[in-house]
Amino acid sequence: MAIVQSCILNERNTKGCSTCPPTCPHKIALEGLNGKGGRIALAGAPPSYRGLTLKNSPARDSQSKVYDLLEKYIATFQRIFDAENNRIKSLYLFSESPGTGKTTTAVVAMNEYIIATYLGALKRGIQPTQQPALFLDVNEMQTKYNLSNMTNNEEGLNEIKMMIKRASVVDLLVCDDIGIRGASESFRSLVHAIINARTTADLPTIYTSNVTINELKTVFDERLADRIKDQCAVIAFEGESKRGRR
Repeated sequence: MAIVQSCILNERNTKGCSTCPPTCPHKIALEGLNGKGGRIALAGAPPSYRGLTLKNSPARDSQSKVYDLLEKYIATFQRIFDAENNRIKSLYLFSESPGTGKTTTAVVAMNEYIIATYLGALKRGIQPTQQPALFLDVNEMQTKYNLSNMTNNEEGLNEIKMMIKRASVVDLLVCDDIGIRGASESFRSLVHAIINARTTADLPTIYTSNVTINELKTVFDERLADRIKDQCAVIAFEGESKRGRR
């Protein structure tokens, strides 16, 4: 999956990014220089996903119903600037088959959130948040945690601790592949800590999973499943895996 535009703000510029200078401050603020720095890169999604938006997402055609709902969800991001009603719901993106576009869609929503917070802040004359969103690969986190424990790697364990701290407080979190099985009790406690902190603070989280939200209690436990269900809308993906197709 490749980035298909010169700047993630291209769709929002009536004349396109071709009219912007190479040192456009908005491009640098969002995408950084050479893909480093910038709010999109700092969010930590895989590089091939970083240019994706609601309009150019490759999952949009095959998941049209999902994207109709996603468009309405993204519209609620403006609530962060509303002092009276700033609660944004969490999302649980589910399909039994892998490769149906869940991660792509989660990153699309995250990128749209970063754009909305950046442009919304500028419009109101306030400083945009430097890191408004974060992508957390739960499977990768578990692998790092297990390896660090097995090898007594203090540096690796400290990295996990920093990851948990960031994931617990960031304005919007993508929690990719939350339904992994075989998690140890100690690792489940780390996931608990993140989700408990976020639900207590009313911070939205976008989950992706290959198990239903009701089946999460068999992967983790009923307490964690109930925490995830709190103020969370479930969106089911249809079809089979599209991975490897062109």
